[in-house]
Amino acid sequence: MSRPPLVLGVDGGGTSTVAWLAEGEGTILGRGAAGPSNAKAIGPDRARAALGEAIAEARAEAGAGGAPIEVACLGLAGFDRPDERALLARWCEEEGWANRLIPANDGDLVLAAGTPEGFGIALIAGTGSIAVGRSRTGRTGRSGGWGPLIGDEGSAYAVALAGLRLVARRFDGRSTPPEPDRLTETLCRELGAPTPREIVTQLYGPGWDRARIAGLARRVVEAAEQDREVEELILRPAAGELVALVEAVRRGIGWDGEEGGGPPPLAMAGGFLLGAGRLRGLVKDGLGSRLGPLGTVAEPVLGAVILARRGLG
Repeated sequence: MSRPPLVLGVDGGGTSTVAWLAEGEGTILGRGAAGPSNAKAIGPDRARAALGEAIAEARAEAGAGGAPIEVACLGLAGFDRPDERALLARWCEEEGWANRLIPANDGDLVLAAGTPEGFGIALIAGTGSIAVGRSRTGRTGRSGGWGPLIGDEGSAYAVALAGLRLVARRFDGRSTPPEPDRLTETLCRELGAPTPREIVTQLYGPGWDRARIAGLARRVVEAAEQDREVEELILRPAAGELVALVEAVRRGIGWDGEEGGGPPPLAMAGGFLLGAGRLRGLVKDGLGSRLGPLGTVAEPVLGAVILARRGLG
């Protein structure tokens, strides 16, 4: 008896890479994981190695041996331009990952997994931030995804930096901290800095890369529960930036022009956004009546599997 065709879904970003191997009807056979695979953040060689590691682990868990994978959907941050996707296709061919490749943005995965019919808007806020959308007529749009130097507003990295900057302002006397100053206490402890003066030594030392700095964002969110200034100066502006991403996509795909459409479905994803209930609530408040059915996607790789399965047709 011939084996059903296999499909591969991969979700890769600035923190980790997850691969799921499935049969064509959707049964998950194997899972694999590796480090980050955002080529813009870590370079193409390390990105390729992480992809290979996650895929190999998924194949091994599935006991797939040398069985060919018919379609692979690789949803990767940092692979949006035509030349970057051509590089990805070359890797797929050289490594023998699959017979056919479907390249996708990480937002496309959330849209596929988190909206009822595969159209609407997907908002992701993890290490970085981006929103993508698809209308009923197939019109697509995106906003954000510009990286940490000129974008990523509302992301974990941006919130963490804002928290560190506020600590510096308070230490300098440019801002008056509350008593006790939980934000300063917590961030100094996380950085291993006895006082704010030592933050620079720690932060610019080895090991504090973008992903690790982004991990401090959860402490900033926690501090906001007892520190009004943190909420007003950091969380509310971050939520406003994420709302702006969604609104830009809504306009870009012409959703308001679709008769009888109502507000678009919204799927939220990203470890930071899903883990920060206060931030998520502020985003929902900011969208108000412009928000349609809301979904959350804890495993965007599921969207990659869905897109790969559609590719079988």
